[in-house]
Amino acid sequence: MKDSEQIRQESKEINDKIDDTEERLRQLKNQEQKILKQNTVKRKKERTHRLITRRPILESLIENAEELTDEEIKILLEEATKTKA
Repeated sequence: MKDSEQIRQESKEINDKIDDTEERLRQLKNQEQKILKQNTVKRKKERTHRLITRRPILESLIENAEELTDEEIKILLEEATKTKA
């Protein structure tokens, strides 16, 4: 039969393990958030780079592009990319 001191010691060990596990879980959640944030920043940088790279290409192919409004450019691109049925 276990005495009360042994039971208290086992209980303390179990609680310590629970605390350690909860701390590890917090660390992993923080790590997950950090990775998700890094991924978001990376995607934004890639998009910005893509937009900066493609703009001159589009403007070089559209006559007087600098004189057209954004809406006119949008309409022009929509018409140019329609597939013929």
